[in-house]
Amino acid sequence: MQQVQQREIPERISWARAMIFAVGYFFLAALLVGQIPGYIYNQMTSASLVGLEQGSIALAATCLAGFIVIQVIVLLFDPKPVIPPVIVSGLGAILTLVGLAIALAAGLTGYQYFPRADSSWFPVLGGKVLWFQPNAVDLVMVGLTVLFIGVAMVFYSVLALRERDNPDRRDLGTTPATRGMLIAASMIFILFMVGYTLVNDNGLSYAINAGNPAQAQMVIDVFLYVLLGGAIFLTLGAFALRLHYLMRPVRKRTMSPLYAVGALGLAQIGVLLLLVWLLVYPLIAWMHSWTLIGLGDYLTICAKKSAVPQSCAFSPQAGYIIDTVISGNSFLLLMAAVWAWKSYRNLVIVGSVTITAVLGLATLLV
Repeated sequence: MQQVQQREIPERISWARAMIFAVGYFFLAALLVGQIPGYIYNQMTSASLVGLEQGSIALAATCLAGFIVIQVIVLLFDPKPVIPPVIVSGLGAILTLVGLAIALAAGLTGYQYFPRADSSWFPVLGGKVLWFQPNAVDLVMVGLTVLFIGVAMVFYSVLALRERDNPDRRDLGTTPATRGMLIAASMIFILFMVGYTLVNDNGLSYAINAGNPAQAQMVIDVFLYVLLGGAIFLTLGAFALRLHYLMRPVRKRTMSPLYAVGALGLAQIGVLLLLVWLLVYPLIAWMHSWTLIGLGDYLTICAKKSAVPQSCAFSPQAGYIIDTVISGNSFLLLMAAVWAWKSYRNLVIVGSVTITAVLGLATLLV
């Protein structure tokens, strides 16, 4: 019998999906190769390293929060709950309340940053607490990070409870809940932009309470922060819900890539950024002492030789070196994703979506 060899037909992709992937990769490339390295350069070469400390710990918290949420997803859905969803939901509710309390207390009482200028605890290298300078940690950011983790735990535990009672594992597509969250977030953003354009918040604070405009300004700021934070949370919720339904029919093939992105990507980057926050002042003090071919003066700039490292910052040359490393690695990562698209498509899609969500969270925390 004559055997007819079937001709392999290359897999096709619709033009709409191709446009979505193209636009998504364009924005990822712009952020990873351009904006984030530029932000780090500006903070490194600023007159004070406080911005670098705050930015590095905020980015570290963003990455580690993403890693924790991924671990929650793996524990709840791979292939069945390892921890009862009710326990996860209860713990998430506690973390939500604790994070909200920290954020509100730090923002409303004036104790937003730690250490304060009047703090003193084993000061070294001219610091206030150990070698840390004033305002090294934004406590509002810490509260929002805990709040995000708690809300995510409640969100995914509710989905796990629904799946336990319903064996349906189909992709439900863009559900009314997803559309509702996107519409609500879009309307909040539109109202905020229109209101912020037409109304001056300083003038509004005087109109509300001319005797104490500072208090009125604080109330207005809290309202705006809650409004924008709610819009970001709604957007991330719609994003997470759509990804959940997309992964559900092929969960056995997507859980391993998701865990790899969390454990080998976000966790490692988060720990590295945490070390940057922890050691930036001892590092710049050590680098300033380098005498080999003048590397100390080449990589660091100090306003006062008697105030090292308090008055020190990294030189533009050091910023260019770090920018090259970050941009180069980001570019290699994007090219690796293009190369791996055919063989490891699930890893590329899950990794791209996760990075996009983490960058969205960074807009709230950084």
